[in-house]
Amino acid sequence: MVVPEEFPVGLDADWQAPGSVKIDCPYLKNWLLDTGSLTERLQSLCRHFELKLIGQKKQPLHTSEANWLNSSVPGEYQVREVVLMGDGAPWVFARSVIPEALIQSELGGLGCQPLGQRLFNDPRFRRGGFEVCRIPAQQWLNTQQPETLWGRRSRFYFDNLSMIVAEVFLPAAPVYNQE
Repeated sequence: MVVPEEFPVGLDADWQAPGSVKIDCPYLKNWLLDTGSLTERLQSLCRHFELKLIGQKKQPLHTSEANWLNSSVPGEYQVREVVLMGDGAPWVFARSVIPEALIQSELGGLGCQPLGQRLFNDPRFRRGGFEVCRIPAQQWLNTQQPETLWGRRSRFYFDNLSMIVAEVFLPAAPVYNQE
């Protein structure tokens, strides 16, 4: 699968606690703070769901990621970036920071399988609280679209390991349609 060139790599945003950000739209707020599986929610809204893997490898973490994980060890994580597609439209860009120990065990061999399928079908994974961000579409996607994109991230815990799953809702995502 080829990922369109317009998708950025990386996600170094200004993450904030949901209570410190004004989210006027209840529908949007519901999407941002939904504790269920985003993958399952998206799959229920389309006929054809697809995950496009941008890449997964060891790479430096953004400062906010390292701080949130309380980690200063650069090689102990892999970064996985994907685009979740609904009926051929790019809906979500996701960046996950996964401990190498989990890649070697419970989360090995993900390939094009959604990470959420593993996390939400294994009761040993626990989700922590959310942070949210707003990103100007023009800046992030290098486009003329004036809207603001919304994102969320949370930590998942497995024994003494923690990981980050961050998701940005792209312009075609159903989060922006209140039908």
